[in-house]
Amino acid sequence: MNVSYRLSMPQPHSHLFEVEVRISGAAGPLELVMASWTPGSYLLREFARHVQDFRVEPAVDWTKTDKSTWRVAAPDGELRVSYRVYANELTVRTSHLDSTHGYVNGASVFMFARGTETGPLEVTIEPPEGWRVTTTLPSPAPLRYRAESYDRLVDAPMEIGTHELIEWEQDGLPHRYAVWGRGEFDRDRLVADTRRIVDAAKRLFDGLPYRSYLFILHLLPEGRGGLEHADSSALQADRWAFEGEEYENFLALVAHEHFHVWNAKRIRPAPLGPFDYTAENYTTNLWVVEGLTTYYTDLILRRSGIITPERYLARLGESIARFESLPGRGHQSLAESSFDTWIRFYRPDEHTPNAQISYYQKGALVGLLLDLEIRGATANRRSLDDLMLVLWERYGAPDVGYPESGEGSVEALAAEVAGKDLSEFFDRYSRGTEELGFAPYLQVAGVGLVAAPETAAGESTAAGPAGAAPKRPADAAVLEGRLGIRAGDRTGRLKVANVLTDTPAWKAGIDAADEIVALDGFRVATVPELAKRVWAGKPGENLAFTIFRRDELLTLLVELGPVPAPKARLSRVAKPTDAQEAAWAGWMGLVPLEPAIAEPAD
Repeated sequence: MNVSYRLSMPQPHSHLFEVEVRISGAAGPLELVMASWTPGSYLLREFARHVQDFRVEPAVDWTKTDKSTWRVAAPDGELRVSYRVYANELTVRTSHLDSTHGYVNGASVFMFARGTETGPLEVTIEPPEGWRVTTTLPSPAPLRYRAESYDRLVDAPMEIGTHELIEWEQDGLPHRYAVWGRGEFDRDRLVADTRRIVDAAKRLFDGLPYRSYLFILHLLPEGRGGLEHADSSALQADRWAFEGEEYENFLALVAHEHFHVWNAKRIRPAPLGPFDYTAENYTTNLWVVEGLTTYYTDLILRRSGIITPERYLARLGESIARFESLPGRGHQSLAESSFDTWIRFYRPDEHTPNAQISYYQKGALVGLLLDLEIRGATANRRSLDDLMLVLWERYGAPDVGYPESGEGSVEALAAEVAGKDLSEFFDRYSRGTEELGFAPYLQVAGVGLVAAPETAAGESTAAGPAGAAPKRPADAAVLEGRLGIRAGDRTGRLKVANVLTDTPAWKAGIDAADEIVALDGFRVATVPELAKRVWAGKPGENLAFTIFRRDELLTLLVELGPVPAPKARLSRVAKPTDAQEAAWAGWMGLVPLEPAIAEPAD
């Protein structure tokens, strides 16, 4: 069968994409299917709910057989199916159309004819006058694009509009930013930093796996997000987030999504391709896909020279502290978190911190431990870099997914690289919920945990005179450390978002969604006010919290917890050994990275 699409948007302010699918050569009845999810975002989003005005020409019988499937009788000659898609959800996982642009995430717009998913396709775009189309699909003619399969079509997002193009060539390959939205940033600096990120990732894998690369960047009033594709990524960022730590975090997003061109889009678990677009695709290895990518995110910033080794350790220390504050770390393993992502990760609620972990967050920290475990076991002759290259050489080039377990799995290949059995490591940290014992692993690279007080801004400071009162940490840290709550006051009301297990607030019966209106009889309305009052209290003191719960006024006594101990900071040991120096230099990229090797350790 031959399949082609026509995509138009004659009234973009209506948020309606108009789609026509032409199919010829059908030998019998057809099933037109709308995907239920998009690769890289593991939640059934039921894109068929936005489909309307389904029509078939010539007029033949058709019926909808389930939530996302339309069965059409055998046509006499070419079949033309048309429908509209309402697109007014501005995320990287969905599509968006308004009077300023159209962003197309293909899974949410293009139906597929069952049985034709692996065949070539053509798409013709009809944009409003003055708009242009930017995508990585090859274009044999203006506004005509080709894809070798449906997978490729939905893996090439499109930005349609009057967006700005920022272009450069790197390693002889075109790279671009397509920027929609207004914001203040230095374009030359952005290109220079992105070049460094791309180069650092390329050195690890000894080359780039694409013919061109496109960053689609949406600048918004607030928010942050990204979604990976084979030769592009969709990014969303706060339009003012291009200075200081916010810019550092934006570059981390760029590094993360770009690293996925290897780890996710080419190196992948076997269950993640070929895709079933109508149902869940289960794997216990999403922590490898997302967690190891998160681990390499900051390493790439370090190895590219964007951040210093000291800043890398600071960011790593913050990640460790955030993870260790979660009660859920004792209740859900990495494998469980990966498998259950379809029902849990994208649907957090007030109980999430108490029962779950993120395979991004813990996966990155287990990646750290695995890296240092391999370095320690091989006298720094091997590392996680070598494991990534082994995965790339065995699974990336032929594009065959690695097995969940057994021969050829990530665990088996890690053992090959390390030259030792790692089943206990994976039992404890991937399949189990043991605490992550960071200290002995960090010692491999001569890094230790050092207590350091904090200022109100969360920055370390020298200790004051003996007996001096500790400085107040950031407001959120005060509420979490002394009460065990996370709260927000954006709506003009001070509401509890989460109550952590076995904390003073939890024991007193404070609940998520409670509105705090007074403390000891005096009104409080903002997080800073509450944090200031709580910090002034003495350990063991009972504080009277006046709250509204479903419009009922209550007073609860909370026994205030102790002043939180200063967070441990990561720092290099005073006198590292030669082995620690070598591991540190290799880890941080302080010496030219030698190409990783694919042979197992001796």
